[in-house]
Amino acid sequence: MECMIVSDRATATVPDSRRAAPIVLGQGDTVRVAVRRIVATIHDHLAANLPVAIDGRNAEGVHQVRVALRRFRALAGLLRRDTPNVVLEGASAHARSLAGAVGDARNWDVFLLTTVPGLAALTQVDVDVAGVVTPLAQPLRHAAYGQVQSVLGGEEARQFLRLLGQMGDGDVWLASLSAAGQETLEEPAIDFAVRHLTRLHRKALRKGRDFALLTPKERHEVRLVLKKLRYTAEFFNALHMPGGKAKPYIRRLAALQDVLGMDSDVLTTRSLLARLGEHGGDALQHTVGAVTGFLCCRQLGVHGTAHKKWRKFCRRPVFWQP
Repeated sequence: MECMIVSDRATATVPDSRRAAPIVLGQGDTVRVAVRRIVATIHDHLAANLPVAIDGRNAEGVHQVRVALRRFRALAGLLRRDTPNVVLEGASAHARSLAGAVGDARNWDVFLLTTVPGLAALTQVDVDVAGVVTPLAQPLRHAAYGQVQSVLGGEEARQFLRLLGQMGDGDVWLASLSAAGQETLEEPAIDFAVRHLTRLHRKALRKGRDFALLTPKERHEVRLVLKKLRYTAEFFNALHMPGGKAKPYIRRLAALQDVLGMDSDVLTTRSLLARLGEHGGDALQHTVGAVTGFLCCRQLGVHGTAHKKWRKFCRRPVFWQP
């Protein structure tokens, strides 16, 4: 299942990214079988998008690489709660390292392709955000993609992809487990899923208590738990298809995550603007002030929407219980 990581910039065709394929599980699958299938899907998702991210012309490539790495870390986190494992610890650390290496490129992509166009309304008050910040941001984005190409085209990425292939093909990662640890992997996957989905759902409700009073930092913590809950639901929703409730639940999770992401976007935008400030003059400082005020107002408005979506999420039944 190993993939050659290459980038052919000579071609005029911009490579296509690929979203993760649905995970196919059977009602009788054990945790061991389910993990193999989930890891194989993550491997294929990562392998398909590494060349796209390295090429750099399709911003979705870096995004999908980050998603694949996060999904693996979420799965490893579930397994490590039940079966501590040095191989999983090491693999999770590599996934964190790789994700960190591409994070800056993703931040500049979001800033230039989403945030800046979304600030076009400021032209009505004579603030040309795109005209001021784009020439300053493009070189920094280019440098960030140099890091992407270096890291994702390097040995660490190749080793990590190779390990995922081995985990998907067999039980190499189980060698360090005790007999008792290996026995836990014979548990029905559906029982494993219900236990962890219930735990994460309760944790989200606990973190989100008194939602309207939460600080941006506390809302970010809620979002992180929801992200883990969503990945876990995506891993195991095939085991609960008869009820037909899994997909609507996952859609609600995704919508809530997106709204809560405004807090994170505002903080990231401020950080990027501060970096631009090292290269700009008075025009940039004026633009930064206007953008900061605009985003703060938008953040306040979005918070009300987030609260409504949160209340709906809390009222809806979960899909893994009758």
